[in-house]
Amino acid sequence: MKAHILCIVAASMLAGCSSYSFHTNLSPDNVAEYFTPSAVDVMDKDELLKYNSKALGSVSGLSCQADERDFIANEADARTDARIKAARIGANAIVFNKCVVVTDSPSCLKSVTCYGQAYIRGDKIR
Repeated sequence: MKAHILCIVAASMLAGCSSYSFHTNLSPDNVAEYFTPSAVDVMDKDELLKYNSKALGSVSGLSCQADERDFIANEADARTDARIKAARIGANAIVFNKCVVVTDSPSCLKSVTCYGQAYIRGDKIR
């Protein structure tokens, strides 16, 4: 009898949760975009010299704290933005030159901009 009541209670609980919907801010249309930075390896110039590579151009990434409620601008976000831009021009490697921090600009309380060179890294030189 107890097992029968337990089954009824469990079934009722499961049925009660069946109308629950899950919402996320992740868009299925942008899943590829979420993983774009991982397609671009961060390298230093000496490491890149071990490979056949071709420079594609300069890229920069920005992290901006527009107001006090926003996340604080940081180098990691600026580098990630630069890696996304490098991937968009077909790069698979990036060498960062420098990052610059600016406070109290007209559009950002704090901003971090990282500059780098995007490359297509080929086969390793023997």
